[in-house]
Amino acid sequence: MQRIDAVEIETVNRCNGKCPFCPVNATQPQRKYAKMSEELFRKIIDELAEMNYSRGISIYSNNEPFLDERIIDFHKYANEKLPRAVFWLFTNGTLLTLEKFLAIMPYLDQLVIDNYNDDFKINTPELQKVYDYIQEHKELRKRVKFWFRPENAVLYSRGGQAPNKQGVKNIAVNVLCTQPFRQLIIRPTGEISLCCNDALGKYTLGNLSTQTIREVWNSPEHQAIRAEMLKNGRKNLMLCSECDSLFGPELWASRQRP
Repeated sequence: MQRIDAVEIETVNRCNGKCPFCPVNATQPQRKYAKMSEELFRKIIDELAEMNYSRGISIYSNNEPFLDERIIDFHKYANEKLPRAVFWLFTNGTLLTLEKFLAIMPYLDQLVIDNYNDDFKINTPELQKVYDYIQEHKELRKRVKFWFRPENAVLYSRGGQAPNKQGVKNIAVNVLCTQPFRQLIIRPTGEISLCCNDALGKYTLGNLSTQTIREVWNSPEHQAIRAEMLKNGRKNLMLCSECDSLFGPELWASRQRP
């Protein structure tokens, strides 16, 4: 079985951000609302535990994780079941309070707070409290990355779906991408997307509501994409042919414990 290096579990498919580089920002047409059932979440985590999974896991994907009021409880359950896994979480911080920050940190190896603001100001008074707390507790600085980022930045094309990066020639079209070989992206319905750049779920490579992780990871659909990627690079694959994201093995080296 091809090794899974990173699992992303999107428990609710919404984001409250308005970043124009993101195809699921709150100003764009919204996906049909979906929220993962607790039963499905536990099934996924339990299967990973049976596999002795010990690589990267993120209980978020193309969403704002703190829109799900269960996010801390989900991390607690996953940590208990997957003691060797490495837990990552990205948030825009707008819903983060000091209380929530202190509650979730025992379950995270890495928290990235993307403070999107063109004036590089902290977005909320509550987030300012979190920032101040991090500055006062130096031991947190290796585990928490507080990034001041411009909201209107132009970033990767996200498979040609980034609203503010349209019609740009993709110079990476013949470059191999490792995402389909390493990354398992799970939507709230249990459906499997191509990779983290498949923000709108244009690919469905299986469904964990009715299949096991091993079945979807080794599905004919997954295998066909990997074979095509190895043979011809990105040029014949939907989304991939317009994607300029560059992912190599070095990305995953940090997503494992010694």
